[in-house]
Amino acid sequence: MDIDTIKKLIQEFFQEGTVTIVGSGLSLAEGIPGMGELAKELQVKVPRMLSTLEDEANWDAISNDLTSGVGLEQALHNTKPNSTVEECIRKTTAVYIGEAEKRLFEEIVRKGKQLRFSEYLQRFNIRNHGIAVITTNYDRLIEYACEVNDIMENTLFVGKYMSRFKPDKSKYASCVGVQRKQGKGQKLLYSPMVTVLKPHGCLSWHLINGVPYSITNCSVEDSLIITPGLNKYREGYSVPFDIHRAKANEEIDRAQRYIIIGYGFGDDHLETHLMQQLRAGKPTLIFTHSLSANAEKIVKECRGITAFCHVNSDDTRVLTIDGESILSGVNLWDLHEMIKEVF
Repeated sequence: MDIDTIKKLIQEFFQEGTVTIVGSGLSLAEGIPGMGELAKELQVKVPRMLSTLEDEANWDAISNDLTSGVGLEQALHNTKPNSTVEECIRKTTAVYIGEAEKRLFEEIVRKGKQLRFSEYLQRFNIRNHGIAVITTNYDRLIEYACEVNDIMENTLFVGKYMSRFKPDKSKYASCVGVQRKQGKGQKLLYSPMVTVLKPHGCLSWHLINGVPYSITNCSVEDSLIITPGLNKYREGYSVPFDIHRAKANEEIDRAQRYIIIGYGFGDDHLETHLMQQLRAGKPTLIFTHSLSANAEKIVKECRGITAFCHVNSDDTRVLTIDGESILSGVNLWDLHEMIKEVF
């Protein structure tokens, strides 16, 4: 495909019916630590939090894998952390990601930094029932991007300071009026809205007396997040994770097309439904710095996918089921550069 054909293809995805799936690659591009940096932080902090030989031995097995070059997700699959070690991993992860997110938030507020996802949202004409964004990230960059653009986000919580989990009522928070139609009753009017679904949790989520809340100005140490490893599949079936996962799967099934950003295809919570749709040929764009081996395999198996990834500072690698090519002089894999080039 030539560049003009590719630009037209990308533009066609920026409309209602597109579901966006966001992985850690987008946050990494904004300065949030990725898995590699998190692994190093865990190796420093977790040993200081352990007090029994049993816990230390459990962590040492994980740490030895990390030292030998095994990725964090795989290391936590190789050795299942016990409850104590898992809690230390969760707290350390929440604090580490939270600190980076806080610094980024200060840049947005004090320096007017524009997030890549903010630019991305500006290219959608959001109306009617809005659009859905599904993310495995714990941070709130998507929510910040929405509010900077004066777009309401529906995270399935209702309230301002202590938002309670109310998935059946949350959509009404964006209701701005009632339209009366002669002889046809009334119709609720909504402001532009993005439904943000987080099957792995969020730094804002907390459990108080058994009830899930979203509280933005609370310590993140006790956030409800699911860390990598085998235990995430168990945790994913408790509230509010289960509802977010179920609604994410509903959006995946209902979508007309997908834009997938910085996601490595390593999550069974989402991919049972997603893979069915991709194999059926549903149109999909992938933007990422580096395609994981799993993602590249999927691109080569599914006819509807076009993937854009990094080659060098000037060029883009384009992959489809029919092969690959190099686009010279454009960085379409980077969301900021893609928006600037295509629109």
